[in-house]
Amino acid sequence: MKRSALVCLPLFILSAVGCDRSVKDEQEKAQEAQREANEKSAKADLKANEKIGNAVDQANEKTAKANAEANHDIAKAQANANEDIRAANNDVAKAKTDAQLRVQKSITDIDNKIDDIKVKAQKAEPKARTDFEAAMRDVNTRRATLDSDVRALGDQSGQGFDSYKAKVDKEIDDLKKSVDVAKSKL
Repeated sequence: MKRSALVCLPLFILSAVGCDRSVKDEQEKAQEAQREANEKSAKADLKANEKIGNAVDQANEKTAKANAEANHDIAKAQANANEDIRAANNDVAKAKTDAQLRVQKSITDIDNKIDDIKVKAQKAEPKARTDFEAAMRDVNTRRATLDSDVRALGDQSGQGFDSYKAKVDKEIDDLKKSVDVAKSKL
């Protein structure tokens, strides 16, 4: 029995050494596999970060391009709006000039009429002349008001100009009527 124990002992040692070796081999394989997995993971992370970086760069480029296009469109729209504003301002200025010329022509015609009836009044009878002078006080008052409003007409803007022009036109019509009343007194 002693012999068999001695024979078994080296086998046991050999098998224990063999088992020990295979555990070490397995540990080394596991460590190698972990290293490979870590490398693959690092490479995958790197690729993912590169893809993310590329996607961010592309998004930034697209954003910059979209912003540039939007700024261009805004500038173009502003230029068109400015052109429309200038055209509208020119139209308003032309309308003001035309209105002032028309008003001035009407005033000149009325002034000529007033001068003519004043000449006629020199030859009128005393009673007619007195009535004429009373009527002329109304004409002179209306004429002074019209002068003041005509000077202010050029200072009016936009919608205010249209309503002020209508006021001046009414004053011209009222003055014409007053001149006709004064003329009728002669």
